[in-house]
Amino acid sequence: MKIRNILVTLFAIGTIFAAANDKKNVASAAHFDVNSLVFIEEENDLGLGFDTAEYLPENFDPYSGHISLKAINYIDGSDEIELGFDTSEYLLEGFDPYVQ
Repeated sequence: MKIRNILVTLFAIGTIFAAANDKKNVASAAHFDVNSLVFIEEENDLGLGFDTAEYLPENFDPYSGHISLKAINYIDGSDEIELGFDTSEYLLEGFDPYVQ
């Protein structure tokens, strides 16, 4: 039991000592220059196996940023959807989907 306590104490002292001496490395990290990093760009070629230009509109530019509001399909409908059968037969008695 005494040997175990001595080993734990020595381990704790060694850890504290190592952490105290590590402050030198932290100071050098503060002077790191991000601009010294070299960024390597990779060209992503998906190679779909067919020409995608055949399926796009004329003069298509994905970077133009122009979005037509007519292209958005907006469906305005009521909250109730008619499924053609009574769903209450399949739900618990008194079921309310809006109550937690």
